Amino acid sequence: MAMSKAKKDLPEEIIFDILYLLPVKSIGRCRCVSKQWNNFLSDPQFIKSHFTLHDHKQEEKLILATWLSQLHTVTFYENEIDDEIDGISRKLNFEHLSDNWVTVAGSCNGLVLVVDRENISIFLINPITLKYHKVPVFDLSLPLLGRNNRRCCNMYGFGYDVVSDDYKVVNLSYYDTNHSEYKADTFVDMYSVRKGVWKRLETPYDHSLTDLASGVLVNGVLHWLACRKTEYSTVIAAFDLTDEKFLELPGPIDLGNNCFMCNLAVIRGCLSISTSISRDKNTITFWMMIEYGVKESWTKFKITEPDLDDSLGTLLCSITDDDLLLDVDEELVVYNMREEQRRDLMIDVTPVMYEVRTFRESLLSPSFGNETEG
Repeated sequence: MAMSKAKKDLPEEIIFDILYLLPVKSIGRCRCVSKQWNNFLSDPQFIKSHFTLHDHKQEEKLILATWLSQLHTVTFYENEIDDEIDGISRKLNFEHLSDNWVTVAGSCNGLVLVVDRENISIFLINPITLKYHKVPVFDLSLPLLGRNNRRCCNMYGFGYDVVSDDYKVVNLSYYDTNHSEYKADTFVDMYSVRKGVWKRLETPYDHSLTDLASGVLVNGVLHWLACRKTEYSTVIAAFDLTDEKFLELPGPIDLGNNCFMCNLAVIRGCLSISTSISRDKNTITFWMMIEYGVKESWTKFKITEPDLDDSLGTLLCSITDDDLLLDVDEELVVYNMREEQRRDLMIDVTPVMYEVRTFRESLLSPSFGNETEG
């Protein structure tokens, strides 16, 4: 009754301005009010503007694969008793898809790239709307097994090209080899979601000598650790989604060119590189590139804690300005930089640490309106 009266008393322009201010979950309920509201709230332009308005206001959530290969999102909340950050999980159910997820390979604007181990296929999903888009197989992509039964290794990346208004999936693949001195050719394939097509690109780097890891997205650029083809020194290989080319990003001066035992992450929106190789026991050292692309802006930090096993600790992401999320021997651990203390993240699922990603809620489509609903 009150809503009906509001519709009669308020001009449409004011009502629509109010709708822009609603959180993501409320938009779904409001679509049921009328056909007119549903059309307006489902319009791609409204969805895009709504995300732009709310993007920097929303707290980040986690998305991960559990040991049962199920996808779960985790929402953080403040524990009123001891003021610790805990998380409540939600299992994602896609009715027409298998429940055998092995990798969460990327996240951008509320959309997440995931890999289905059972069907060896990749999907773009929206964890909030439960809509998805299956990325088609590229004709030139490497098969799971090649000649002499050599295994194919894959690394993925996902991001948004603001110039072409397009989401792009990047796949780096090569045949595995048992000979460490052998440098495998890396194939770079990129999928345009808007165009629905794949194309093959080139890389000046050897990606087969570093750990398998998904691309880290910062400033519209995907980042991997790679090796120069002429030597064994590692570099930060940066793939620009607009130019569709690889560049080399300068690393921290005091780290040098040896990044074999390092990993990349996003901390407070900045590209970060961490290593557990340290002269100090129980210490993880990491650097943040405060000003993107500026070598001198790399700033050094240390995580030191008596109970921290440095050989098993990996820096994943930041969940607040003070709290960092780590993988310590396949357990999620929160380390508070201000208090210099660690504690286990208390959530109601047991994750398996393939790759954990953060994401923000959005109504954006995984395939520009051609998605399927789970």
